Amino acid sequence: MENDSDRTRRGLLRSTGLAAVTGVLAGCLDESTTDDDPGGSTDDSDGDEPETGDETDGDDGSGADGSDGDAASDDADTDDADSETDPEDGGTEPTETDREYEIEPGTEILFGGETTEWVGLEPSAIDGVANPTLVLEAGEEYTIGWTDGDGAQHNIEIWDENEAVVDDLETELVVEPDEGQRLTVTASEEMAAYVCHPHYFTMQGTIRVRSDQ
Repeated sequence: MENDSDRTRRGLLRSTGLAAVTGVLAGCLDESTTDDDPGGSTDDSDGDEPETGDETDGDDGSGADGSDGDAASDDADTDDADSETDPEDGGTEPTETDREYEIEPGTEILFGGETTEWVGLEPSAIDGVANPTLVLEAGEEYTIGWTDGDGAQHNIEIWDENEAVVDDLETELVVEPDEGQRLTVTASEEMAAYVCHPHYFTMQGTIRVRSDQ
C-alpha cells in the first residue's frame, strides 16, 4: 500500500514532465513562425528598386531647358533674315535715294525745298524721293527747279565735280519759289549735282549725264 509520500513524489514528477513538454512545443512553434518569414518582412533592401538610369539616358541633349531647340530656331531665324536682306546677286538692295532715275528729254523736273533734303515732285517716278539721282542724256534739254518750300530761303544750282556752278546755272535765294526758280538746261557731262547753296550739305542730289557716243 502506497503511503502519502509516494503519491506526492509521483505528482511532482508528472508536473515537471508536463512543464518540459510544454516548453519544447513552445520552442517549436517559435521556430516555425520565424522560418515562415525569412527576414523579408523587415529588410526591404533585397526588393526591387526603380531604375533611374534609363530615364537619365533618355535625355538625348535636347534638354529640359530646350537649349538645343532654341539654338536651331535662332539659326533658322538668322537664315531667314539673310534671305530677306540679301538679293539674289549677293549685294544689298538699293534704297530709294541710291536708285537712278532716267529722265526723258524735255521733261520738267520739280522738287520741294526742305532744309533737310530736296523732295521729288515731278515726274511721278521721283515723287516723294529724297535727293533722287537723275540720269540725263547728253545734249538734251530739261527744266530743273523747285516749286514748294518750307519757309526757309533756298535756291537751285547745277554744280560740276569741283562744286563750281556750271554755265551760270543758278537762281536767287528766295523764300517763296516762282517761275524764276526753274532752270532750263542742256545736259552736259560736266554736270554732277543739283544743289541748294545755303543747305548744300543736305539739299544735294546727283546728276549723271549719259552719252551715246
